[in-house]
Amino acid sequence: MDPELLARYLAGECTESEAAFVRRALMARPDVARTLDAFLARLDGAVSPAPDDDASWAALSARMHEGDAAAAASPGSDARPARSLRRHFVLHAVERGRPWWRSWSLAIASVAAVAAIVAVRAPAAREVAPPAPRVYSTNSAQRAEIVLGDGTRITLAPESRLRVAADFGTERRDLYLEGEAFFDVAHDATRPFTVYAGNASAHDIGTAFAIRSYAKDRAVQIAVREGMVAMSGIGPLTAGDVGTLSSDGRASVRHRADLDAQLGWLDGKFSYTDAPLGRVADDLRRWHGADIALRDSTLAALPFTGEMNGLSAPSALDLVARTLGLRVRRDGERFTLSADARRAPRTPAHQSR
Repeated sequence: MDPELLARYLAGECTESEAAFVRRALMARPDVARTLDAFLARLDGAVSPAPDDDASWAALSARMHEGDAAAAASPGSDARPARSLRRHFVLHAVERGRPWWRSWSLAIASVAAVAAIVAVRAPAAREVAPPAPRVYSTNSAQRAEIVLGDGTRITLAPESRLRVAADFGTERRDLYLEGEAFFDVAHDATRPFTVYAGNASAHDIGTAFAIRSYAKDRAVQIAVREGMVAMSGIGPLTAGDVGTLSSDGRASVRHRADLDAQLGWLDGKFSYTDAPLGRVADDLRRWHGADIALRDSTLAALPFTGEMNGLSAPSALDLVARTLGLRVRRDGERFTLSADARRAPRTPAHQSR
């Protein structure tokens, strides 16, 4: 957003599309918006007489150069430039009965002033690093509730990481997920909402959906609760659909899936149908922070069917062991599942439903 466009916006001389662009840009940079708002608020509270435009511009330019020198001499200090700007402009708020920023030349001056305030807060070197993305992450046995600036609500599952693009909300709304999360999206057709996870992406078309993309799963899974999602490699998914894209590109879709099982984790409920024991053990480790091991790697493929609602880690592991004919051994805070020598582990044909 260039200074002339912002100046025309402050003067009320933008087209509606230009004004919408400025509003989106300020939403994407709340730090700049707050600085601008505070600066104009100070000017709005000042008194007449109005300053001479040319003299004010000359004084502003001089103070800006002084501020640069001060910042270079004292890195990290922004008190002097801020006081200088206030001294030159805070006492001149009214010009012929109108707020002075309605004047074209002084509107540009206000933008320059804000730019100066932001600039002197940067490092002494003139090169300003691009804004960094926001990153949210969770550890085991931890989840997070996130509300983005556009109103989108996100629940981040344990051992997950969500990166929000630095320009989120300007023209696009891009996020990057590692792990699992539920998205209740504030739809905006003018600003596409896209989540990138593993080798897949989910493009919102007005919806609420969950994505699971843990590295050990070797697949990206999207479950749609409401609305519609366009999943790369698969296409449109509607409410009740679960799409899966494996790391080698194999795609599948289940219609009218059991979403209570897919999304039960939002309410602390876990339901599995022929789920590999390795995945069940990983989920228990993530959600309870428990140290769980399989004594024999071949046990990871055993299919488990059952529900674990509100169970502690020891109780859940006891349920798994009884269902699959295994033994669970506890050594301090470490749990180990192993085959019971007295009985063979159950296969799907033997498994209790």
